[in-house]
Amino acid sequence: MTTADSVAQIAKKQSSLPKVSTALAVLVVALAALPLVLPARAIGIAIEIQVAALFALAFNFLWQQTRLLSFGHAAFFGMGMFATIHAMRAAASGAFPFPLPLMPVAGLIAGFLLGLVVGYFATARSGTYFAMVTLAFAEVIHQLASQWQGLFGGETGLSTMRRPWAGLSFASDAQVYYLALVWLLLAVAAVYYLMRTPLGQLASAIGDNEVRVRFLGHNARLAKTLVFAVSAMFAGLAGGLLAVANENVDYSIFSASASGLPVIHTFIGGAGFFVGPIIGAASLTLLGSVVSDITRLWPLYQGVLFILVVMYLPQGVVGLVAENLAPERRGALLLRAGPLALGIGSLSMLGGAAVFLAEYVSALVANPFALQSHGGAVSARLWGVSWRVYSPLTWALPTIIICCGALALRLVMRALARRDAGDDQAEFAGS
Repeated sequence: MTTADSVAQIAKKQSSLPKVSTALAVLVVALAALPLVLPARAIGIAIEIQVAALFALAFNFLWQQTRLLSFGHAAFFGMGMFATIHAMRAAASGAFPFPLPLMPVAGLIAGFLLGLVVGYFATARSGTYFAMVTLAFAEVIHQLASQWQGLFGGETGLSTMRRPWAGLSFASDAQVYYLALVWLLLAVAAVYYLMRTPLGQLASAIGDNEVRVRFLGHNARLAKTLVFAVSAMFAGLAGGLLAVANENVDYSIFSASASGLPVIHTFIGGAGFFVGPIIGAASLTLLGSVVSDITRLWPLYQGVLFILVVMYLPQGVVGLVAENLAPERRGALLLRAGPLALGIGSLSMLGGAAVFLAEYVSALVANPFALQSHGGAVSARLWGVSWRVYSPLTWALPTIIICCGALALRLVMRALARRDAGDDQAEFAGS
């Protein structure tokens, strides 16, 4: 690369900074204005989205920098919740006069200290063994929490109340939302900065080639332990924010399913991008809040979506959008608009038919007493319509839709493959 090319790239980056700053300012203003337009229940969901986004960002800080996959981050998230609840209870009794806006610091400290302990042992191994060690620690804490009455409240958990501070009662979700928003923005800025520090760059090098880092004389295990502890620290902060919002916690927060949520959010959103976990957590939390009121099978759909993304879209949703909106691919995207639209339609057909079958089978198996019998014809009610169990139409309709959707999707894939092959040949001929 010549000096002129380097200068041109630097100038291009500097020219894009004002646009990025303007976009961030607009985003912050929009987030600050949300409580003014959202109903009360929606504000509660927005708080959950903020917590989930910070939790996923904490997990991704570890994964993106060191390529270490943790299956036990719920331990730090839950410990942050319990530490914050204890701090709030101490403040309520007068033994710990600490303002409520700073209560999540207790979760931050608890997550960091526990992360140092767990990280010291877990980073002695790598790959699958590292993941199993983190999972084992989380499960040990999960089992202890249900029995340790003094620290975790046993099976009933712990509860408290938010205390007023500086004229703010914190009795409304809107005030809690702004408190969580301030902490979220500070945490996002801190994570972004830490990824660009010498420690973050060293951790990134470890993720690429740990053997080479050790050959250069660096203490790779110490760096991984520190990065793990920092990731646990932000997970504890997220737990502290949820404790302030919910005012209660029990041992179920340490469950394996809680550890799986940041993993799912991160990889669906895009693990290779800074905003990927935030987008994934916001989308799935919002979707789950809406869909869970409609169906009990939302965890099933979330799991299937995670499997499909990992298998066929490893770069995540953000990666797919970034790849297709790149300047060099915008023209190709316009040419693919027709096949892509047909592909989205075929995927919608497949998804709709699969959802119908899953919901109908669930209606038959989960609640057999809800089956209706009219003149010997047994039927189950789904989406306001009674479907006869033994009617060929009930089972033939989704089968036909699945076949048509699969055929359309196959035709789309062939058309896109032929177009890509034609573009490659044209590029080769031009060169």
